[in-house]
Amino acid sequence: MAGLDLIRLSKTIQYLLRHPAPTGLVPDGEGWFCVEDVARVTARTIRRPVAVDDVNGASRCLVGARIEFDEGRIRLILQSTPERYSGPDLLFHAAPRGRLPLYEREGGLWAPNGAGVPLSRLEPAAWRVAHRTFVDPMVLVVDAARARRDGVRILRTRAGLFLASNIPMRHVLNLREGYSEQASAGGFVVDWSTGAPRIGLIRVARRHASTWEVAKGKLEAGEPPEVAAVREMREEMGVTVPVRLVRGLGSVRYGFYTREGTPRLKTIYLFLIELAEPFEDFKPLADEGIEEVRWFGLTEALAVLSHPSLRSALGRLLQALDERAIELGVPPSELRVPEAE
Repeated sequence: MAGLDLIRLSKTIQYLLRHPAPTGLVPDGEGWFCVEDVARVTARTIRRPVAVDDVNGASRCLVGARIEFDEGRIRLILQSTPERYSGPDLLFHAAPRGRLPLYEREGGLWAPNGAGVPLSRLEPAAWRVAHRTFVDPMVLVVDAARARRDGVRILRTRAGLFLASNIPMRHVLNLREGYSEQASAGGFVVDWSTGAPRIGLIRVARRHASTWEVAKGKLEAGEPPEVAAVREMREEMGVTVPVRLVRGLGSVRYGFYTREGTPRLKTIYLFLIELAEPFEDFKPLADEGIEEVRWFGLTEALAVLSHPSLRSALGRLLQALDERAIELGVPPSELRVPEAE
């Protein structure tokens, strides 16, 4: 471990175990991570070689937490409660359409064999199972985030699937009255004029509080996502200088409810967008509830982006910024994942 700062290394490991989704780390149903995976991701984060023994040694320096090791596995235990893996916000269940009356009679999804309701994090995978297994198939969209908050226990299996003893009907989005799907596009707006990347975010007034978010909005009829992303960014942030759409960052999906209480399944197509020149004269679109537009350093931007749906996109953002920094000749030290406080 020569040359490694144990305190800094321990803080980085703690951050990675607390926030695994953006890094690609995947725990099992009990919160255990593979130590070799943690060492690999830690090395990528601090851009220095990190061995399994380094992870073990640095973990003894954690303050306010403790680490458990078990045959090549590692788990973070906080002072009060274990760090629990929240899992995906959406999960998908393959079923025959003829089973719907039984689900409705029982008030939720259940497994006929009593082994648990099988759930997939990928909708196409659920459809493949549905078509392979049932004559009249369908795929149900489960709002797993709300189900967990409602006390539903969802476990991740070693095969990468998820199991739940039952799912109340109120958490099955596409069986709720008024359900529809909505497509939006937006982007992480980046400015490199100071050398280090700055991320432009908007502060939006929501029902319960104001939150920092990426600029985004609904696609118009026939509009490609990349065109909508730039249009919405200009409108919501009030950007007037030329911009460059660098690359796509995939999409995120989550369930939400309108003010009237009707369910929606939202897909947001995300892009990395750069400004061609320095810009500070933002004019927030107040009619859309946008209160402020501000530049953030990378570390601060990752800290204030609180919407759960963006967690899976942050890893793709960091990778895209890393690749772009190499193209622009930006020092890699400017792109480190933030450490835990």
